[in-house]
Amino acid sequence: MLSSWLYGLRLRLSSLWNHLRLNSSDSLVRSKALDSLSGSTNSLDTERVFASLHDKSPQVRCVALRALANRSGHPETLKSLASALSDRSAEVREAAARVLGQFRNANAAGALVTCLKDPEPSVRSAAASALRATGWRPSTHEQAAWFDVALGNTPDPLSAPTEAESSGESTTHFHRRMEAERLKERNNPARISALLVSAHGGDLLARTSALHDLGEVTSPIVGTELPKFLRDPEPEVRLAAAQALVQRDDALPAHFVGLLHDSDPNLRLVAVRFFTRIPNQQITRILLPLLSDSVANIRQATATTVGFEGNSAAIEDLVLALMDEDPQVCRAAQESLVRIDRNWWLSAEAIAARHRLQTLATTLPTLDLERLRQLLEAIGGGECNTVSELLPG
Repeated sequence: MLSSWLYGLRLRLSSLWNHLRLNSSDSLVRSKALDSLSGSTNSLDTERVFASLHDKSPQVRCVALRALANRSGHPETLKSLASALSDRSAEVREAAARVLGQFRNANAAGALVTCLKDPEPSVRSAAASALRATGWRPSTHEQAAWFDVALGNTPDPLSAPTEAESSGESTTHFHRRMEAERLKERNNPARISALLVSAHGGDLLARTSALHDLGEVTSPIVGTELPKFLRDPEPEVRLAAAQALVQRDDALPAHFVGLLHDSDPNLRLVAVRFFTRIPNQQITRILLPLLSDSVANIRQATATTVGFEGNSAAIEDLVLALMDEDPQVCRAAQESLVRIDRNWWLSAEAIAARHRLQTLATTLPTLDLERLRQLLEAIGGGECNTVSELLPG
C-alpha cells in the first residue's frame, strides 16, 4: 500500500511540475517541458501537447507538433497537423508537413498539396517530401510542376514530355524517380554535415530537431554518430537520439541495453520497445527486472516484449505480473502468457511462481487477496478458463 501511495504521489508531483513548467514565461522552459512529454501515453500529457499547439511561441508549437508524431492514433492528431499547415510561422508549417510525412497517411495529401504553393521554399520542400512519402501522385500538369519545383527537379526548358509520360503510363518510373530523389535529398553530404553540427551545438531545440532528421538519413556515418548522443547529459538529447536510432536498420542491441537503466523513464520505454524486434531468451533475462519498474507504461511494455512464442524463461515473472496494481500491466502479462504457452498455468515455471505469489499475501490490499487465492488455485490445475476473471477492473 505504501509503495502504491508513493508511486501515486510521485505521479502527482511530476504532473504538477510539468504544469508549472508549461506555464513558464520562458519559451525554452515550456519547450523542454513539452519535449519531456513526447513519449508519454498519459491522457493528461496528451491534452497538454494539444493545448501547446496554440502557444504564442513558434518554437513551442514546433515541439508540440513533433510530440504528435507519437500520437498518430489520436482522433485529433491529423486534424491538428493539417491546421498547423496554415500557421503564421513558416517554421511551424514546415514542422507540421514533416510530421505528416512520417505518418505516410494518404488522407493528409489534400492539405499538403496546398502547401506546394507556400511562399516559403522550406515549407514547399517539406510538403513535397511528405507527399512523396504518402505515395501521392500529381493529377494535373500544374500540380506536377509545383511538385517538381518544390523538390528542386527543374526540368530542361527545351525538353518535352514523352507520349508515355503525358498519358500517365510512367507511374512506376515516376515513383522510382521520386524515391531516388528522396534518398538523394536525405543523404546529401552537406545536409548531413549541417545536421551533425546542429546536433553538437548549444541550442537544445536545434539539437533535438537535428537528431530526429538524422534518423531518416541512411548514410553509414549517421549510424556511427547517433549512438554517441545516447550518453549526452541532457535527457532530451538522449531521447531524441534513441528515437532516431530505433527507426534505423543498423541499430544494435548494445546501443539500447544501457538505456534500460536510464534515469529518464521515456528512454527506458524506448529501449524496451526496441527489443520487440529481437525475440531472444537471453535478452529476456535482461528485461525481466523491468516488470518491477516504478512506471506502469514500462512494466506493460516489458510484459508485451517478452511475450513471444515458446519463451518459457518469462513465464514465472509474468505470472507475478498478473498481480500488478495496474490493470493494463495485468492484461499485457496475461496476453503474453497465452502467446508463450496456451497451457502456461500447467508449466513448471508457473508452479515455481507459487511461492513468490504466496509472499505477496502480506503486502496486497484486501481487495486483491481473493484474486491471489484464485490464481494460486488455477496454477497446476486441470484448466484455467477464467484467467481473465482474475484481472483487476
